[in-house]
Amino acid sequence: MISRLKEQLAIELNGAKEDFDKTTNTVTILSESSCKRRNITNDLFLFMACFGKGAVVAVDKELEAFMTKYLKDMDGFRCFDMPLDVLEKELKKHGVVISEIEELYLLESMEVKSIHTTLDYEILEGDEVKKLYNDDRFHMALGYSREYERKDMLAVVAYDKGEILGVAGASNDTDQIWQIGLEVVCEHRGHHVATDIVKIISNEVLKRGKIPYYGTAWSNIASKRVAINAGYKPAWVELKARKWE
Repeated sequence: MISRLKEQLAIELNGAKEDFDKTTNTVTILSESSCKRRNITNDLFLFMACFGKGAVVAVDKELEAFMTKYLKDMDGFRCFDMPLDVLEKELKKHGVVISEIEELYLLESMEVKSIHTTLDYEILEGDEVKKLYNDDRFHMALGYSREYERKDMLAVVAYDKGEILGVAGASNDTDQIWQIGLEVVCEHRGHHVATDIVKIISNEVLKRGKIPYYGTAWSNIASKRVAINAGYKPAWVELKARKWE
């Protein structure tokens, strides 16, 4: 799975899969590709990723010289460490800000497993997911669209006496790589709802021959625990920067 994700990130970062296995960092120029993940927008000024060794960073041409010097002799994982004031100061000159830093997870095993849960749940697929769009509480799980290229392909909905406890969704970031999203109603957090529905939807993605992955912010400890408890492990990190609007 990691090999497949390295191939995908190499496309998006205009580099080579082997760049992620180097001990040195790699700087490339951002380019548009029809093969990138559908959640990767065209407004990026900087996009950096690391699988644990060297970082690969794709930048606007204006930033190439600075980033080549900035990353020289720096450990890959250190490129994401705070403080990032030197990088932020340079980005500010171009009207750019760091917009997100994410930690991404892959399943430890691609095998479909038996899921044991006491939850009352249903699995929605394709246009069936639309029935959730009238409920505005689940934007971390759903994209609320079946009209765009990136779609909500699956949803697992947990219930208690007909009341929704939480939703896990899967979006087709590529035709073969689907991202898992999650939202549990506040009063039901901490009761294993999140872990169980992430396990269920991950299984459903595997059954369809796709690769599930899970992303979360650096600081979201609860979300990281859900990922680990559901059978995921940290795989790579991403940093993105965009023009400030």
